[in-house]
Amino acid sequence: MDKNIVMLWEKLEEKLNQQTLTITSAVTTNVMEAINNKMDSIIQENKKLKTQITKLEQKLDQMEIDKRKKNLVFFGVEEKGKRESELVDYIKEIITDTGLHLDSQEISNVYRIGAQTNKNRPVVVSLTTIWKKHLILKNKSSLPSGIYVKEDYPKHIIETRKQLQPKVEEERNKGNFAYIKYDKLIVKKPNDPGREKRKREQSDSPISPTQKRSNPNKATMPTATNTKDVIKPNLLNYIARGRSSSLSEVSKNN
Repeated sequence: MDKNIVMLWEKLEEKLNQQTLTITSAVTTNVMEAINNKMDSIIQENKKLKTQITKLEQKLDQMEIDKRKKNLVFFGVEEKGKRESELVDYIKEIITDTGLHLDSQEISNVYRIGAQTNKNRPVVVSLTTIWKKHLILKNKSSLPSGIYVKEDYPKHIIETRKQLQPKVEEERNKGNFAYIKYDKLIVKKPNDPGREKRKREQSDSPISPTQKRSNPNKATMPTATNTKDVIKPNLLNYIARGRSSSLSEVSKNN
């Protein structure tokens, strides 16, 4: 009797263990599926948020670019005793001295950037038109000694341009044509077919500007000299003779 009870107890315990494993496995599977579903939704939402953040950053960058599009930064402008109104007059004066006319109304804002130290801080000049900005940059070589001007870029673009500058010098030392366009390095080989083609198109011209291309389909009009040769007899002589002959016939009939 005791042996039967022991065997029954062992079978019962084994069955309980199997049921426990089955329940544990089912619960674990359900929990993992729920966690995976939740994680998938979190991952998808995270991707959407990242996409929205990227778009917002791009919009902010574009707004920053547009904000600085009409700006110029002047370096070397003496800071002592120059208030905002004096800065406007001074900037206007040094630009006018380069041979470019500038009205005070064409300057929308002037301010210095950076912490005040013993050095002259850069001066940001906001203009009302982009074409005036380009004209000032074109005449920048005529600015007074010690004063130079650059375009206004966002901070991260300035850092990128600083990092690209050694590469520009390296490419130029190789004999290539290199420059920085905003935040990109542009390198062109001296024997670039595109550059040679543009040069030929500009320099080679089959007809000089003073020559005119003849049109074979256009009929040649007679010149004034040819017109005189064609009209025979002279119209006035013909009219005069006609009038005199008619008068003589009238006198005969009378």
